[in-house]
Amino acid sequence: MDLQLPSSRSRTVSYATVATLITFFVEGAMLASFLSRIPTLRDVLELSPSQMGTLLLIGACGAVVSLPASGPIVGRFGPRNTVWASFAIWTLGMIGLITAFELGSVFLFAVFLFVMQSGTSLGNSTMNVESGYVELLAKRPIIPWFHAAFSIGTVIGAATGALVLYCDIDFAVHLAVVIVIANALMVWAGRNYIPQPIIDAMTVDDANNAARSKRAWRERRTVLAGVIVFGTGLMEGGANDWLALSMVDGFHMTSARGTAVLAMFLFVLTLTRILSPKLLLRWPADRVLRVLLSGSIIGLVMVSVSPWIAPAILAVALWAMGAALGFPIAASVLSKEPAMAAARMAVMSTLGYGAFLAGPPIIGYIAEYVGYRHALIIITIPVMISALLTPILRTPHNSGARRR
Repeated sequence: MDLQLPSSRSRTVSYATVATLITFFVEGAMLASFLSRIPTLRDVLELSPSQMGTLLLIGACGAVVSLPASGPIVGRFGPRNTVWASFAIWTLGMIGLITAFELGSVFLFAVFLFVMQSGTSLGNSTMNVESGYVELLAKRPIIPWFHAAFSIGTVIGAATGALVLYCDIDFAVHLAVVIVIANALMVWAGRNYIPQPIIDAMTVDDANNAARSKRAWRERRTVLAGVIVFGTGLMEGGANDWLALSMVDGFHMTSARGTAVLAMFLFVLTLTRILSPKLLLRWPADRVLRVLLSGSIIGLVMVSVSPWIAPAILAVALWAMGAALGFPIAASVLSKEPAMAAARMAVMSTLGYGAFLAGPPIIGYIAEYVGYRHALIIITIPVMISALLTPILRTPHNSGARRR
């Protein structure tokens, strides 16, 4: 007897929606909490721009290792078990990072950064798969709101980080509190994900997980969607890793004020994601994304070359709007077929989060010669490519959207 799927207004879907929102929020807060301490890391460990780039690149390798395997893992063990496992790995990495920082060991810090980023990336991929299942059951476009929850988490994490820096709170104390709160929230969230029998009923087909993964990597549209997300992910990752330092070194701000500019970037990005469902009802998704990406190119150039701080800060807002919708729109498009959702999301996450994590270290190497702020202009190249590829995101739903 076939299992009946829950209605869009059922308790199961409502609880899963809240649980997924919490997961995105926690992942965002975790990321921003760590990134808010990058100026502290740079100063205490006495790292040059190229050394910072190498450290971040080692962490990115952890992400790159875990992302391609995330689709088969989620397909085999389910989102609930996988997200709990990802947080266990992340927690181990974070405890190691705190220990390495206290010991002043750059080597140990790099090792545990690799572990931490492995867990983070596995969790990111898993929550995007879960968001696709929830959107299908909810029968309305809500994936941008999940990504808005991620952004809200990053805003709160960055703002808290700025306050923590201002109050001179110890690195270990700050991140230990983050670990405890994150794990407490994820115990509840994981328990309220879509039950596995329902997921099995949604994803049944004749292919196994490995076959789906191979098929997804051969799909032109899936890979090109990943390329689009590569550009937007590089914008977001570049801001997370280097915007605060660019403000500190480029305009002689304090670390707290530089982190506040990052918090502003994340606030604008969040607001764009919250408002995006209304935008997507009025205009096609590909057109909305293309306009925002064009604005972000202007913003990146202004941030990189402006001699005045006020125009640069305004340009940060343009940059943030362009970074906001690449991943949510692509995730929504690729989640329409439940059986392939995990495999396609793994492909897109590998390309998108690979840029999010691996791209910024390259900026660090360039910054060794031209400075943090001027190095950011390199991001405009992949963003231009993303803007040119936006037509592949057109869907029948978009073509029928109401226009004025």
